Amino acid sequence: MILHKIQKYFGVGSVTNRESRNICVYRVTKVEDLKRVIIPHFTCYPLISKKYSDFILWSKVVDLMATKQHLTPVGFNTILSYYASINTGLSPKVMSEFPDIVGADKIEVKLPERLHPEWVSGFVAGDGGFSIGIRKTEQIYFRFHIAQHSRDQLLMQMFISFFDCGKLNIRTNAKRCDFYVQDFRFIFDKIIMHFDNYPLCNIKTLDFESFKQAAILYKEGGKDNIEEIQQIINTMNSKREF
Repeated sequence: MILHKIQKYFGVGSVTNRESRNICVYRVTKVEDLKRVIIPHFTCYPLISKKYSDFILWSKVVDLMATKQHLTPVGFNTILSYYASINTGLSPKVMSEFPDIVGADKIEVKLPERLHPEWVSGFVAGDGGFSIGIRKTEQIYFRFHIAQHSRDQLLMQMFISFFDCGKLNIRTNAKRCDFYVQDFRFIFDKIIMHFDNYPLCNIKTLDFESFKQAAILYKEGGKDNIEEIQQIINTMNSKREF
């Protein structure tokens, strides 16, 4: 449903279901739509993660294609240099065909002084999550987390200031950085309060509501409500049935 709302907002592109992978994809492929709608939007409302650099190089590729320069040897090689610097770079197959391609310089991303609360909720809708667990000792724990590539470590540190709580876990080998909150006091007083005031706009809303319901049960009764909390755990995140 949310992807159809995004499609309606932009007025271009299409939404397709990939039932074999249990995912839904919104995609815009027409160069004229990318140049007329998508690029102006993200120029007006810029990304603040390292994806901003990818967006700038990607936009240059669109411009080259719009003027048919991708059909010339110089234009094609220029696109390859941008491709080499976007996301994870050239695929092994392309690299074997064009071993001398040098990636273009990336754009430096300037972080804002503070994060906007509505932006935070939108970011969490894509890259965050809410989880609850019960250990063998019947200890109940709550966890809120946001995961991102380790290259966005500085951005992730801003979540600590924004929520005034939480920690970072940097996994160098996995090139991953996690912001997380596990202290129940902060979960209840800061995390839940934020998403009550600035709601999520996708399916994670259901997981947040389950998370909040379990937190209230835990605050009111602790382990005495362990059975009710376990029932909630059994129906949220990947265990949720639609």
